[in-house]
Order: sequence, then C-alpha cells, then structure tokens
Amino acid sequence: EYVKLIDTTRCTACRGCQVACKQWNEMPASRTRNFGSYQNPPDLQWNTWTLIRFQEYEDAQSGFSWLFRKDGCMHCTDAACIKVCPSGALYHTDYGTVALNQRACIGCKACVPACPFDVPRFNPANEKVYKCDLCYNRLRHGQQPACILSSPTGALSIGKKETMIDKAYRRVEQLGGKATVDGDKF
Repeated sequence: EYVKLIDTTRCTACRGCQVACKQWNEMPASRTRNFGSYQNPPDLQWNTWTLIRFQEYEDAQSGFSWLFRKDGCMHCTDAACIKVCPSGALYHTDYGTVALNQRACIGCKACVPACPFDVPRFNPANEKVYKCDLCYNRLRHGQQPACILSSPTGALSIGKKETMIDKAYRRVEQLGGKATVDGDKF
C-alpha cells in the first residue's frame, strides 16, 4: 500500500502541486472571480483535483498569519466512495490508492455525499464524477505522481505505507514534537 505524506512545515503554498495536477491530467481551467482570498479556485471541482486552501488567522495579540493546507483525495484504505459505488467505477488499485474508471461511472453521484472529505465532484456536462487517482498511470510506470514532483521544498512524498509512517515519526522528532497518541504510536 502506497501513501502520500504531506509535510505542512515544508509547504510554502506555492500551488505547484495544483498546477502540475491540472497539466498532467490535461484539465481545463475554470473562470473564477476574486473572492478576497489567495485561494483559487474557491473549492475542488470536477477539473480541480488538488487545491491549496488558504485561511487567514489573527491571534489574540493581533498577530496575523496564513494557514494553508493541501486538499484532495485521501485515498482511504476503507473508502466510503468505493462502498457505495453501484457500478464498480471506484476501486482500490494494486497500490492501495482509490481510482475511478470513467467508462464505468454512471453519474449516480452516490460517492459525492459518501466521502467524508467532500472530494468527488460531478461534471453536469458529461454526467460523470471526477477525482484524483494519485496518478495511477504514472505509478504503474515507476514514476511519482505529478504533484509530488512539483514540490520544490520536498513537502510531498510518496512511498510504501510503513516507510512513510516512519518518515513522519522522524520528522515529528526533528521538529521537537511527540509522535505518540495516548502513549501509542499513531
């Protein structure tokens, strides 16, 4: 099972992952309007599978900072979207990621409310659902996903689940944190 590790301490919110995803998957841009945030577009869309979300934060001492995070499919091990898909269009790949067979999608949208992360998006133009497949076509050919390659600071990495968990623990220790929950490794 492969997992993607996102080190938010190294992310600069450059949105390179967002652009690389659109380019690799040849997805068209959508016209947007400024709504007072650096986040663009305002949400995930059928043609935007990864998004850097921005939030402005002001603390009690009037200190201001930006909080941001990468949003997209979590490639759940126990994926609700797969469980509710009546056509079998959503499935686990041999890497443990969640992929979508567009030809099998019947556009029922059952996966949309089933996803606890609000990821699958419906395109009314062709009545199909879309989502990230973690560049399954690249993984099959020994290449990393486009979003991983685009990170100039190394904020994104991918690998076998055990390796990525160990890497996360090491990073937490480097940052001076504790890599335990209730005394157990999480």
